[in-house]
Amino acid sequence: MRKAVSHIITIIVFGALAWGISFPSCFAQQLKIGYVDALRIRKEYKEFVEADAKFAKQMSIWQAKSDSMQNEMKELADKLEKPSPLLTEQGKNDIRDKLLKKQEEYQAFVSQVMGQDGEAAKKEAELSAPLMDKINTVIKLVALKGNYAYVLDRTAGSVLYASDAYDITDLVLSELNK
Repeated sequence: MRKAVSHIITIIVFGALAWGISFPSCFAQQLKIGYVDALRIRKEYKEFVEADAKFAKQMSIWQAKSDSMQNEMKELADKLEKPSPLLTEQGKNDIRDKLLKKQEEYQAFVSQVMGQDGEAAKKEAELSAPLMDKINTVIKLVALKGNYAYVLDRTAGSVLYASDAYDITDLVLSELNK
């Protein structure tokens, strides 16, 4: 969805540029375009770095639980595979039942946490949504101060070439990190 929107915006921007080129050069020279590197903002904006650290901490907790559940399933599978004279057929069936139950619990956990609408996606959105709003507001302010007609995202894949002279990432980062 995000890529489709980026492509539509790119088509509109380049259409507007083509339209501007058809006018006399005095009009085309007034069009000012800048770009930002969203990945760099994410890496260098201190609040985003802190949010990423919080998210990584939560992910490590979920990963530890996943590892623990996988170890339990492996132990049960190993008991079934190793021949044991003390293990009766009923004992094997009990272990199989426990293993199936653990596998179902593990699948439910993975779905609950890592599913499309899982806890991980919700946590990431909870942490990043307010920061994205702030970033977009600052980009708009920088664009208005600098009289930019358009500000593109270099990392969205819509900018094939851009001169560093039009990179306003540093301006955005300095405003965000004040």
